Amino acid sequence: MEKPWKALFLVLYSFCSLFVIPDLDAAEKILILGASSGWSAVEKRTQVGEFSAVRPNKVLALSSAWTASPSGGGAQAGIPDSGEDILALYAAYRNFPAREAALDLAVSFDENRPDHFSDAAGRYRVQVSPLVQAANERWARYGSGAALFAGRDSTVSFIPGGSSLFAPGRNVRDFTIEFWLYPNTMENGEQICRFSAADNQRIICESSKNRLRWAFRNFFSPPGNGQRLTITVESKTALVPRTWTHHLVRYNADTGLLEYLINGRVENTAYTTGSGREGGDVYTPRLNREGSFILGGRFSGMIDEFRIYNRVIEAPGRRALEQKSPTGPELPELAKFPRGGGRIETRTLDLGETSSVVLRIEASGGRLTPADRGAGRAAVKNVYAGRGDFRFPDNSALQFFIRAGEEPYRFNQIPWVPVLPGEEIPAAVQGRYVQLAAAFYPSADCETSPYLEEVRIVYDSNEAPYPPSLVITRALDGGVELSWRSSPDADTRGYLVYYGTSSGVYYGEGMPGPSPVDAGNRNSLRIDGLRNGTLYFFAVSAYNGPGTGDPHQGKFSKEVSARPLRTNP
Repeated sequence: MEKPWKALFLVLYSFCSLFVIPDLDAAEKILILGASSGWSAVEKRTQVGEFSAVRPNKVLALSSAWTASPSGGGAQAGIPDSGEDILALYAAYRNFPAREAALDLAVSFDENRPDHFSDAAGRYRVQVSPLVQAANERWARYGSGAALFAGRDSTVSFIPGGSSLFAPGRNVRDFTIEFWLYPNTMENGEQICRFSAADNQRIICESSKNRLRWAFRNFFSPPGNGQRLTITVESKTALVPRTWTHHLVRYNADTGLLEYLINGRVENTAYTTGSGREGGDVYTPRLNREGSFILGGRFSGMIDEFRIYNRVIEAPGRRALEQKSPTGPELPELAKFPRGGGRIETRTLDLGETSSVVLRIEASGGRLTPADRGAGRAAVKNVYAGRGDFRFPDNSALQFFIRAGEEPYRFNQIPWVPVLPGEEIPAAVQGRYVQLAAAFYPSADCETSPYLEEVRIVYDSNEAPYPPSLVITRALDGGVELSWRSSPDADTRGYLVYYGTSSGVYYGEGMPGPSPVDAGNRNSLRIDGLRNGTLYFFAVSAYNGPGTGDPHQGKFSKEVSARPLRTNP
């Protein structure tokens, strides 16, 4: 005899099964990119890199290094072809220096480890003192790193090889020296750079009253024998601590003109002639033995992208965009980021179910600003999360695009749809697979980049409905009648009835049609034309989806069976 409590439980369970139908409407689902999930889903990147020194997890932001994707794709988001952008060309020029004949030495400091610093041109041996550190990409002017100097005895040395421009005993003609400088204090006597050789031959770049002074001692020799010249050029502009500035010294052996430029503007000039003016005999560099370049020694701050050229390099800045000069290669504007911005594209992402509907995207991030001079640190503005234009007062911005389809191939035939974070996406963006793109635009002065910390794709997965329950069969003469309880999913559009003569194999033939039979949105179906005495097996699945096209069906119900038999009238 059953216990009373057990009987009561069975009654309650039966009541709930008959009258309480759970609300199983499809809930919103979220696909997360970035944050702790990482950016492995981002398949194509143009001028965009990952940065780890901004937030707890890596973020995406414009990269100052040349990172063009072989497949491109920028034009689809309104980004100019990077091959026609002079800044992009300069980036390529910087990052492939061994192919450029004018480069004699090229040190980017992007190796992230001081003991790995090297000359990409391969003509100088690099030695680094233990006190030198590697600054990360948040601090670097270009690329992923810079050299960080901590004062006295903090040095990076370049020892010239036999094929270098500054090899011992060489008669030098044209040359250019350039680098980016970020001083911490600009105290008097700080030594930025020097070339030292035998017999007191020197090139010294040091600070004096917040300015830089270049002194060339015993460096320029007359055409014949005679006393060598010592020439000094000093900047007119006072340098601001904790600010990146570009420095370039160039020499033209045909005219004897020595120029010093900061941020593309000529600060001072001198002539290496006997008269000290234009015209007359030109004194040219003649190198002594045991020479080498040394960065730092008495300097606190950072140096990035140190290069020597064996030609005169035209002044960077807007002038290089406006005119051409036959005297040598040109450097373009000194902006950190490319004017055309950058772009990312994810691979096709599987949402799991056909006819999934993308509802919206949500994004969080901010902008990377230049170094905060007052605080002495890089400032990060986390000022965007969630809804509307991903845009900042300095005109840096992010723009998002999305597209979806039912299969992961031929996605290039599907147009991109521009979307705003937090706002409803048109219903036409649906399918099992989705692809996201984002265009990164720098500030008006190209010094600030937006960054993307996380993006969420919110979607309705359109999951197939649950199967019907309590499937019952009743054998008839030459047929079977089936009935079932409705699927608990509110968006169920109908039911498919499968049947056959083997368990799990449903290839039956009968009326009103071969297996499966679409019963529509009904809870019963009669199948005639079956053979009496044969055991048939049945299963029912529910389906949803649009009113046209293939139904989106769910799993089978529990299998049932029945044997049609002829009965007496």
